[in-house]
Amino acid sequence: MPRKLLVFLALALAPLTTSSASAQQPTQAPDHEPEKLDSVNAAVVTARIATKDKRYADAEILMLKVTADKPQLVIPWVELGLAQLRLKKYPEAEKSFKTALGIDPASLERAHSEDFYQPSTSPQTVAPFATRASRNTVGHEISTGQDRPPDVLGTCYASLGEIYIHNGKIANAKAAFDAAVKANPPQAASYRGNEAIFFFDAGNTDEHLAAAEQAIALDPNRGMMYYFKAQALAEKATIDSQTQKLILPPGCAEAYRKYLQLEPNGQFAADSKGVLTAAGLSLKATKS
Repeated sequence: MPRKLLVFLALALAPLTTSSASAQQPTQAPDHEPEKLDSVNAAVVTARIATKDKRYADAEILMLKVTADKPQLVIPWVELGLAQLRLKKYPEAEKSFKTALGIDPASLERAHSEDFYQPSTSPQTVAPFATRASRNTVGHEISTGQDRPPDVLGTCYASLGEIYIHNGKIANAKAAFDAAVKANPPQAASYRGNEAIFFFDAGNTDEHLAAAEQAIALDPNRGMMYYFKAQALAEKATIDSQTQKLILPPGCAEAYRKYLQLEPNGQFAADSKGVLTAAGLSLKATKS
């Protein structure tokens, strides 16, 4: 079956790339000069608006200036990483997110080539990504990565997960999304949903299916994830040589039907109905 490229859906599932343009202006940290922080806050707000408007290069330029001037502040590094991620500047974005986490890439050692980078002194046990409230202050200092607000941790780790999927570092990507879920549990379903979509786009059916099932377990009322589960299972569909009908693997039809139940007029409704029809199956589960 043809695979659709649905990277744009990640933006709908979770706010991994931008915060609302109408978010309150960042509050200033008391330990810095107010006039300078006012300037930084204004730049952060402007960069977020630029990112929301898909003017990623403008956001990057703004945040490059801020991070050069005040490299000790966390939030500008996060915003810089988000702009670079959308510009597909993956090495630069990875460095920005690690800097925001307080991780020094040059000082890390890996036990294995596919191990996820972890600071040696900071077990990540922080609670997932409901709001950007804590990212609305620019006063957090770069330190060890242990004192970041949950939404900052979730944003950085989930963004690193996306970068690693693009780079084919599967173990690193899974570990990064795991870290995002642990850091910000309220948005765990969104992180897993994004993980499923990025693995789907990368053509990794097994990881795509695993992430979709995890997202469903976290939020069983999220219709889109049933569709993505069905799409993963449909990769193993066959054709009946006699009837020429599609033979779906176990659980596939049920996932399509569940999606249609939850989102009868959703953006994938026509596709789901088409697959079930091609398999000669009813759109709704029949009562036994």
